[in-house]
Amino acid sequence: MRPPAKLNISLVVFGPREDGYHDLHTVMGTINLYDDLHLKFADKPGIHLYCTGLECPANGDNLTYKAAELLARHVRLEPAVDIYLHKRIPAGGGLGGASSDAAACLLGLNRLWSLNLPQEELELIASQLGSDVPFFLNGPVALCTGRGEIIQKLPHRCKRTILLIIPDIHISTAQVYRNYTFDENKVNEDIRRARYFLCRGDLDGLLIQGINSLTEVTMSLSEALQNLRHRLNDMGIAEVHMTGSGSCLFAVSESMGEITAWELEIKRQNIAQPLQVSFYDHDEIFLENHHADF
Repeated sequence: MRPPAKLNISLVVFGPREDGYHDLHTVMGTINLYDDLHLKFADKPGIHLYCTGLECPANGDNLTYKAAELLARHVRLEPAVDIYLHKRIPAGGGLGGASSDAAACLLGLNRLWSLNLPQEELELIASQLGSDVPFFLNGPVALCTGRGEIIQKLPHRCKRTILLIIPDIHISTAQVYRNYTFDENKVNEDIRRARYFLCRGDLDGLLIQGINSLTEVTMSLSEALQNLRHRLNDMGIAEVHMTGSGSCLFAVSESMGEITAWELEIKRQNIAQPLQVSFYDHDEIFLENHHADF
């Protein structure tokens, strides 16, 4: 299984709710950066998680482990499963890697254990794991509202190649939201713009708007990320946007030559890891290639 990363094509954040979460209006799309997840029956009882690649916890703190644990408890099953997770999606980058791994684990175990749980039931379980997890059960592009658990799949797609910029900076999502200040006028304007492009079915147009309510608060919390954005702008990479709560940035251009030139210059200056990525186009590719082959 290949759980994919996501980019927030737009992200509008409202004020805090009574439950401590924030209401969101976000359009997300999966991209061709992915982890590897393999599931198989274990010889002994328990959930056994083995991690390779980028650093991640191989214990109960891992969201993939929690997904297996929660699903087993939900169906009253004593688990005996080996989970092999190879990480390529960096943590703390706003790319949703942990959520994607958890969603893939739910889908894979639903088949491995022959549970045949319907999509709606899996989504209820997923919503207990995190706001982004239900999205990854749907994909490849969706509008997510509520605290992120209300999913409306979209028929529209982004066609542009993107330069993803991955810095060696970890951002705490919880800290970003704790410091976020709701500005009603700005949020209303961002919602108006987002709905305009959604009504036109123009997700490429929405993407280049760079609508993200969390950008400024994240930059204020990380001087290193703020400095990186300034350096990228000084290099002539204009309109550098942030995905999720950061720290990953991205830039969009109509010219593949310009994207490649930016990539080479970032590599030359060794200020971050640049990676050309694109959005997944078809439901069938997303579901079959990325969630069915365990």
